[in-house]
Amino acid sequence: MAAKFLEKRNYKILTKNYHSRHGEADLIVYDKKTKEVVFVEVKTRSGGFYGSPAEAVDRRKKERLNFTAQKYLKENNYDLNQNYRFDIISVEMNVTKRSAKVKQEKYI
Repeated sequence: MAAKFLEKRNYKILTKNYHSRHGEADLIVYDKKTKEVVFVEVKTRSGGFYGSPAEAVDRRKKERLNFTAQKYLKENNYDLNQNYRFDIISVEMNVTKRSAKVKQEKYI
């Protein structure tokens, strides 16, 4: 769902479920508009009981994402000056209506 959401917004999917020793990224995409590699954390919730999806990405998770990004960029021979960022895709499920609301938060 998150990958399709981004593809419709002209992002190129580079990889899904990337894992390294330091952590993982749910999606790694290329933003054609800004020319940035984007490391995406996808969070899904079916109610507000556990807080918003974005609230689940704390300082420690952000640090792991940063290490993961550096590892990915190095492994894939990106230039040292390659711009990159971190986004969250929030998927809020409405079980009753059988629908989902997808939202992107950039530059977390």
